[in-house]
Order: sequence, then C-alpha cells, then structure tokens
Amino acid sequence: MPTQNLTDAVPLSIYIAASFKHKHGVRLLGRELHAMNCLVLDWTEKAVPPPGLTPAERRIWMDTDRDGGQVYAFCKNACVTADLLIYYGASGQDAGVEIGLAAGAGVPVLGIRGPLEGSGLMLHGAVTIWVDSVEEALAIISKVAAHAAGSLPQNLHLESEEVCRLCQCMRRFR
Repeated sequence: MPTQNLTDAVPLSIYIAASFKHKHGVRLLGRELHAMNCLVLDWTEKAVPPPGLTPAERRIWMDTDRDGGQVYAFCKNACVTADLLIYYGASGQDAGVEIGLAAGAGVPVLGIRGPLEGSGLMLHGAVTIWVDSVEEALAIISKVAAHAAGSLPQNLHLESEEVCRLCQCMRRFR
C-alpha cells in the first residue's frame, strides 16, 4: 500500500469541547494542533459577544446564543463531523453535551482531565481515552495525525494502546 504524501492528505479535523472559562487554553491548544497540520474547528472565534455588554449581559449572551443560534449550530455540526474531539476539563454541562453528541455520532473523544476532576459515569464512559495533561494529549495526537495522514508506515501495532485505540476509532468513523 503506497504511503500518502503529507501535503496531499486531508488534515485531521479536531474540535475542542471546553468551558468558556478555558477560552485562552483552548486557543493555545488550537495553536499547537494547527502547527501539527490539524484543522481546528474553533468555536472561540464564533463565541464573541457584542462589545459594550456588562459581564452579566455577556453571560446571558453566551448562555442563550443571541447571535441567531450561529454558535450552537457551528458547535453541534463540529461535534458530529470532526475526526476527533478533545474534552478540555474540567468543563461544564455544555461540554458534556458536546461529548455526548460526538460519542453518539461515533467520533472518538480524547479527554484531558481537569486537575481535580471527577468526570462522572456518563462523561467517563463517552471518552475514548483519558490523559492527565495537554502535553500527553499533544504527543498522542501527533502520532494519530501522522497515521491519519499516511506519513507513518502501517505498523500501528507498535504504537501505544491510546494511539491504537484512537486510530481504530477514526478508521471506523472516517
């Protein structure tokens, strides 16, 4: 089987499910993923309240998507069409719903545990693999992206259990 050229490959599309309070961390993680030639489906660019709102008004805008439902529609679509979804914990109910959407659509989920997070039964079960740090997640995603791009030989059996599990889930999904 010929190895696909990295420049011809479709980039791995990734959505990061996280609380709005993690917006800066999500953007930094997205920057690292972009540097790995991943396509980041970035909700942080969409979730921008209009200027001049008070903090309470910004919260209402975020909770009700007063921009015609565009943020919700983008996030919902991204959750069910991404190649991989990352859960950036600890996050709240919206991220939990996003994980449920992804899991229901067969999209594999890599969970980054929050420092003191107890995920609960449903979130724990919906996540394909859990890691304890962004660095660990990036190391795994780097290998998964390389396999998805066809730039590594097909010796997946030599990879870690986490890399193998995500690659196998993506093969079923793609």
